[in-house]
Amino acid sequence: MTTAILQRRGVREVALLAAGVALSATMMFGVAAPRAHAAALTEPQIQAILNLLAAFNVPQAEIDNVEGILHQSK
Repeated sequence: MTTAILQRRGVREVALLAAGVALSATMMFGVAAPRAHAAALTEPQIQAILNLLAAFNVPQAEIDNVEGILHQSK
């Protein structure tokens, strides 16, 4: 029976159908991978990010904004 389906429809169409069914089941039943929670950055990591931004000539106002955001997440 599977061979008959593949003969009538292309492999691409069958793959799209299978993906659609899987996506629908995921949405209907709420089956999803759990979200990962990242650990807070250390101060040396924050400084490394800020130094990298400065090395790429990012405006100081943007660097200050990023610094504020990174320190909030601690």
